[in-house]
Amino acid sequence: MEQSDKDRYQRILEDNLSEVQEYLKSSEDAAAAVEPDKSLGRLSRMEAMQDQQLVMEMRRRKKRQLAEIKSALSKIEMGNYGVCIFCGKKINAERLEVSPESQTCIRCT
Repeated sequence: MEQSDKDRYQRILEDNLSEVQEYLKSSEDAAAAVEPDKSLGRLSRMEAMQDQQLVMEMRRRKKRQLAEIKSALSKIEMGNYGVCIFCGKKINAERLEVSPESQTCIRCT
């Protein structure tokens, strides 16, 4: 992989890292437990609990993405970015364009 490509992917990954960290920071309150003493009706409380569960699932996915982004950035530093962790073959450039934090090739996914 060319150094210019690595630099471009690094910039994209760093931007994605900032976005994920910002989301995790801004969604902390929404993931907090719904307090039973809130003056909500029964349905409103159920909706609030559903919303909370959706936010918690999104946060779980974002935390996983955060770990993958950090891993990809460390691979760029180590010089093995764009290599499948299972088969050791080069990850297709189209896959990296869509998901620059990808750790596997299409065949090993």
